Amino acid sequence: MRAIVMFVVWACAIIWVAFAVQGVFAYLTLDPTGSGFTRGSNRIAAFLRWEGLALGAALVGFVIGGGLAKGDISRFAARWPLYLSGGFFALLITLFLGAVIIARIA
Repeated sequence: MRAIVMFVVWACAIIWVAFAVQGVFAYLTLDPTGSGFTRGSNRIAAFLRWEGLALGAALVGFVIGGGLAKGDISRFAARWPLYLSGGFFALLITLFLGAVIIARIA
């Protein structure tokens, strides 16, 4: 059973890396569409879509690898993708809410 858990954790970690890299690659290579203020929002949407999928893979790895022993490298592979992706989205949400609050006050 432990081997299956480790396999799933490492598979989720690899998928997380692939999705995160694909998000950056999609942002850098897509041609911006639209006009005016919304020009290029397709690039941001593609980036956030891939990063959201990476967050999902990180969450699955975190849940599956929750019972691994301390000090095990697989436990590290189960936790850090969620910490990085979750922190990224928490930062985005915080910045968005801060911008809304500042816009309301000003």
